[in-house]
Amino acid sequence: MAAHRSGPLKQQNKAHKGGRHHGRGSAQRESRGRVEVKVLCKKVKKQLSRLDQRHRASQLRKQKKEAVLAEKRQLGSKDGPPHQVLVVPLHSRISLPEALRLLQDEDLGTVYLNEWGSFMLLSPRLKHRWFFTYAKPGDLHTVLDLAKVADTILFLLDPLEGWDTLAVQGFSDLPPKRLIDARKKLSKAVEKRFPEDKLLLLDNQQEAGMLLRQLANQKQRHLAFRDRRTYLFAHVADFVPSEESNLVGTLKISGYIRGRTLNVNSLLHVVGHGDFQMKQIDGPVDPFPLNPRVVKPQQEQSSAMEICATDAITDMNEDLKVLMKADPDRQESLQAEAIPDPMEGEQTWPTEEELNEANGWYWQASYLT
Repeated sequence: MAAHRSGPLKQQNKAHKGGRHHGRGSAQRESRGRVEVKVLCKKVKKQLSRLDQRHRASQLRKQKKEAVLAEKRQLGSKDGPPHQVLVVPLHSRISLPEALRLLQDEDLGTVYLNEWGSFMLLSPRLKHRWFFTYAKPGDLHTVLDLAKVADTILFLLDPLEGWDTLAVQGFSDLPPKRLIDARKKLSKAVEKRFPEDKLLLLDNQQEAGMLLRQLANQKQRHLAFRDRRTYLFAHVADFVPSEESNLVGTLKISGYIRGRTLNVNSLLHVVGHGDFQMKQIDGPVDPFPLNPRVVKPQQEQSSAMEICATDAITDMNEDLKVLMKADPDRQESLQAEAIPDPMEGEQTWPTEEELNEANGWYWQASYLT
């Protein structure tokens, strides 16, 4: 019989290599302890035990928790901006001055009033500071503009003809039998639209203190448009006219910057007036410190204590520091629309002859159809 001959499709096995066996030990001896970067990362990852993985996950959770607590403690503290509270009455029978009077009591803290009716409340006992401002419910644009920068919106409503999210005024005037029914009715109305909010009373000084504690400890919700831009609520505004005209000058605005870092070369939008360029950014001392310095007078006749709002109260302009000045080369332009250049071949408005010619062609086409 003839011997079998293998064809071209026969399987070709790898030939055996003689000599020393190359195993894991020989590879380690040849590398002399050197390990590649990728192999080292995989090796460390594999060598983590379950206990180490739990410790690592616990550390990550702890870091995230500390970051959230630090952000929460910064709002209204001595190192952060004041807690912005917007008070909006939702009924014509609500007494707004009476509600603000309860919050301005000296037992709650130190109160600083401004010319617009708003006030700053400093409470060293709660280690918190608030800035209360109000808006009339009929002025929708003002309410929306203030709500964009407010950290908390405090609605005031009549106990018989409505509901509220945080505070209700007038419960003390109701008889005990109607008090329970009115509170249950308002609580059900609140839970439908605001299931996470609480219903608090605002009729006396004790209830005002509980309301402030609730405002200081409540959870803040993040808004995307606030984190993407810089915003500021002006506490002091001063217009300095120029020498040429009283209509042109410099507007000085003081307040606490919130959100992102403010760039002096960017444009500043003033609500209701438009965009403007900034000249410089100054860093004055904090006019409302949470823990003011207490100085005892040297004279023995006077037993009163002098409270200094700043470390150098003599002259505020002396402590004024210039943080940034605008660069004309990097400053953003006020021009919002591009001016067309006929040399660039852009489309322009047709002439009167072209319009008449187009109307003639349209009339002929309509007549033929």
